Amino acid sequence: MNLHRILPETVTERAASVRSRLIVLYEHDPAECWFFCLFWSFWLSLASFPISYGAREVIPPVCFVFLLLYYRRAWRQSVLARLTARPLFYCLWLMAAIGVVLSEHPLDSLLHAGTGVNKGFILPFIAMECVREEKDIHRLVWACVLACFWQGIDGLWQAATGHDFIMGYTPRDGRLTGSLGDYTVGNYIALALIPAFSLWFIFRQKFCPAVSAFLCLAALWPALFLLCGAAARSGMLAVAFSGGLWVVLKTGFSAWRKYARPGAVTLALLACFWFLSPRGNTKSLGIVMSDGRWSLWELAWRVFLEHPWFGAGAGQYNAAFRALGLTPTHDAITITHPHNLYLDILYAHGLVGFAAGMIFLLGFLVWGYRRIRPCLAAEWTDKNAGLYWRFAATFWIAFAGWLVNGVFGHDFYRIWWLALAMSYLGVMIGAVVNGAAKK
Repeated sequence: MNLHRILPETVTERAASVRSRLIVLYEHDPAECWFFCLFWSFWLSLASFPISYGAREVIPPVCFVFLLLYYRRAWRQSVLARLTARPLFYCLWLMAAIGVVLSEHPLDSLLHAGTGVNKGFILPFIAMECVREEKDIHRLVWACVLACFWQGIDGLWQAATGHDFIMGYTPRDGRLTGSLGDYTVGNYIALALIPAFSLWFIFRQKFCPAVSAFLCLAALWPALFLLCGAAARSGMLAVAFSGGLWVVLKTGFSAWRKYARPGAVTLALLACFWFLSPRGNTKSLGIVMSDGRWSLWELAWRVFLEHPWFGAGAGQYNAAFRALGLTPTHDAITITHPHNLYLDILYAHGLVGFAAGMIFLLGFLVWGYRRIRPCLAAEWTDKNAGLYWRFAATFWIAFAGWLVNGVFGHDFYRIWWLALAMSYLGVMIGAVVNGAAKK
C-alpha cells in the first residue's frame, strides 16, 4: 500500500525531512541524535498518556533504549552521573526488594511489583535527561496541557454521548471515566493539571491578567469538567493542595501568617471542586463517614501488625487479610489494596521497607524544595528572567500532589499512577541538576 495515497504529502515530506536531519545529526553528534529521540519519545508519552494501556506499555521501553544509547555517548554529561542524591534511589530498590524477596508469596509479589519496571521504575531516569534548558521543560509543560485538553474533550464527549471516543467506555456509576475506563481518570487529570497550570506564566509574558485567565480557562476547562464529572475526591484534594503548595514554595514557612495563605487557598479550591462535583451535595458528609476506605485501612493495619518488620509482601493485601480471617465491611472480598499509599507500603514492606520508601519519597521532596525555592525567589524578582524555575516548581508540586493524592489513592505499584509520579519526579530532578549547573 502506498502511504503517499493515504497521508497528506506534507506529512510524508516532513517525515522524510526529519529522518534525513537525524541521519546528518547522528553523523556529526550521535549523543545529540539520541537525546532528540529520547526527548520526543518521552514528550509523546506525556501527551498521549491516557490514550491506552498499550501506549503506556510500549513507549517507556522505547524511551529506555534511547536512554541507554544516550548514556553510551554522553554519560559524563548526563544528569544521573551528576546527581548527588542518587543514593535515594537505592532506598526505593531496597523497599521493592524487601516486598518481593521477604514476601509470604515471593513469586506473586514479583509478578505484582515487576509490572512497574518498564512502566514506572525506569521513567525517572528517562525524564531527568529530558530537561537541559528552558525550552525543554517548556515543551513538556505543553505536553501536559495537550493531554489535559484532549482527555477533557473526551470527557465532554462521554458526558454528551454516553461513550468516550477513544475506547468507547461508558460512565461508571454515573461518573465519567474518559479513556481510562474508570473514574480514577479524575486522579490522572488532577495530577496532569498541576504542571499544565504553568500556562498562566506563559500567557502572562504576553498578555494582561484578564486575557491570560481567559486563555487558561479556554485551554483547561474541559479537563476541569472531567475532574468534576469523575468526582474523584482524592484528585480534587491534590489539585486543591497544589495551590497551597505553590504559596508555600513561594513564601516559605518563616511566619505564622504565611501558613494562613496556603490554607485559605487550599480550602477555597477544595470547596469549589467539592460543590461542582456530582457528589458535592448535602449527603456528601454521610458518604464520607460511610466510605469503605475506613474498613480497608483497618485491614491494612491488622496485616501490618501481623507482619511488622518486613511486611506481608507486595500485592499480598487480599491474601494476607483473608489468612487472618478478616473481611472488608463495605467492599467486595476480592479488594486488592487498601486505598492508601502509605498503608500499602507499610503492610507490604513492614517498618524496614516503609522507612526506606519514605526516605526515597520524602527525601526527593525535601531535596527539590531546598533547591527550587531560592532559585524561584531569584527568578521572581528578576523581570528579565525566564520561566525555568516556575516550570520546575510546578513539576515539584505535581510530585507532591501525587503524595497528597496517595492519602486516599491507590496502591504504590499501580502502573499508570506510579508512571505519572516517576515522570514528574524525573523532570523535577533534571530541572534542578541542570538549572543549578547554569547558575
